[in-house]
Formats: sequence, C-alpha cells, structure tokens
Amino acid sequence: MQTPCIDTFDFPDSILAGSARRGDVTDASDPYAGFSLCHYTGDSPARVETARKSLARWAGIETADIIVPRQTHGTRVAVIDRLPADSSVLDDADAVVTTLTDVLIGVNTADCVPVVLADASTGIIAAAHAGWRGAVAGITDCTVDCMTQLGATAGNIRAVMGPCIGVECFEVGEEVAARFPEQFINRSFGPKPHVDLPAFVAWKLAGKGIPPRNIVLPAACTRCNPSRYFSARAAGIKSGRNFTFIMMKG
Repeated sequence: MQTPCIDTFDFPDSILAGSARRGDVTDASDPYAGFSLCHYTGDSPARVETARKSLARWAGIETADIIVPRQTHGTRVAVIDRLPADSSVLDDADAVVTTLTDVLIGVNTADCVPVVLADASTGIIAAAHAGWRGAVAGITDCTVDCMTQLGATAGNIRAVMGPCIGVECFEVGEEVAARFPEQFINRSFGPKPHVDLPAFVAWKLAGKGIPPRNIVLPAACTRCNPSRYFSARAAGIKSGRNFTFIMMKG
C-alpha cells in the first residue's frame, strides 16, 4: 500500500493535523501522479480509495472515519455530529466542523488556501477551503462562527494554513484584484496584479477574534513546487489535490 506523504502541523498532542501531499514525484507530467484523496477531479477511483486507506492506516482509524467534502468555492459549513456522515451533508460544503474524536476531517486544494482550526480546550475542530472566491465571500468567517456557536472561543482557536499559491505566483486580473483590499495587492511582479491570498485569509481570521500569534501562514507555495504539491496552475484543474486535515484524538 502506498505510504502517504504528509507534512504535519504544530498542534497540541491531542490533535493530529497536516497536509497529505503529492509526494516528490519524478514525473510531474502526470497530473494525478502522487498521493491524492480527491474523488471529483478525474482521478482513478481505485487510486483515490488506495490513498484513503493508506491515510486511515497512518492515522489509526477506519476509512469511513475520513470526512471529505465536495467543495464548490462557496461558504457552506458542514457539521459532522455522527457517523456515518450523510453524503448530502458534504455536498457543496467548503468547510467541515466537528466535536467528534478520532474523526479526520479535511479539504482538498491545489492552490487555494486550506485552513485547519482547533480550540483544544473544547475539542472543536474545523477544516476550511479558502479559494479567492470563498475567502472574499467569507468562508473562514462562517467556519469560525460555526465553531463558536458550538462552544469554541475565538481567542483559544489556533489556525494553520496548508500549502497554497503564494503572492509571487498568484497573478490575477484587475476584476479579481478589485475584490480585495489594496493592502493585499502586489504590483511589483509585472503588468498584472498579484494577490496575497494567505495574508488576506489571516486578516479575516484575525477579524473574527483569533489572536495573530495563533495564526500560522503556509510553509510553501504549491505553484513553485509542482513535483511536491499538486497545483492547478501548474497542471490544470484536472489533477490531484493536496488534502489538509485535522483530527482530535480520543
């Protein structure tokens, strides 16, 4: 069975979190080569199932305990309060929140910003997919609101972003740039504007009361490292996805 390639994140010992990534492939020309759990971008179902089984084995859980939403760049948050999870709850969801232990929740990305959040004192965790559309629309606001409605305290939440596209690679049109505050637009890379999407997401999280010291920016740019991370800008949208996850241990 394929061994998952995982970058782990710094959380308390009670929490397992990280990004299952592509995995230093030698042939980056195959857009699906590597380790991907995404079931809706054209990858082989058998390969996706193998990846999910491998991640479950690594995490010490069953495959059914891995929760993977079907994302649409929206703002709907799915609350998982029992298993098995109803697939209709996960359709059109760009964030997942749960209070369950030993249930691994995550989001698929290939340049968008993945964010995992936890209030370790209450055991409330979340994973959110913040592409530029969802970020502007407020997906992280909705996620934090859902967590606090369940009993989390914003001041206790730690938020970590997984690998995503960096400002140096995120070139956009003026119509997209106009959706962001000017402080997140960089015009030093060429004739077209670039957006600092991770910085914008961090700003949004801080605006919901999460202390800046509790917000961790991505460690790498997906577009700059296409043999290590899946990147839609490098390989096209018909490609694999990085899976950024979090789980509260029982």
